Amino acid sequence: MEKKTILMASGLMMIMLILSATTARADLCPIAVKYLLPCMAFLTGSSPPPPGAGCCQGARDVLNMATTSADRKALCFCLKNLASQAGVLADRAEQLPDLCKIKVPVPIKPDVDCNK
Repeated sequence: MEKKTILMASGLMMIMLILSATTARADLCPIAVKYLLPCMAFLTGSSPPPPGAGCCQGARDVLNMATTSADRKALCFCLKNLASQAGVLADRAEQLPDLCKIKVPVPIKPDVDCNK
């Protein structure tokens, strides 16, 4: 179990480095990924619902980081890329706001247009 967690964290760190170079606010992406690490088991389907308290707090923290439209756009691109790279299940990502009782300003969908 510990080895699997280390491998997942290492993989996510590599993804963070790749994604940070592609976002308008590169500093937001690595922080957001760090906050969402507790959600990865839920989002990738390796753990049954509901997500834990650490995951929900991380999701709230990411939402609170998005204070401007530029921040929201950067986080949208970051999280959309992370989802495709890390094997996030779209239905799990869509469930997360409801399960964590948070309101998000954009739909959590794989085809969301981050430019809007």
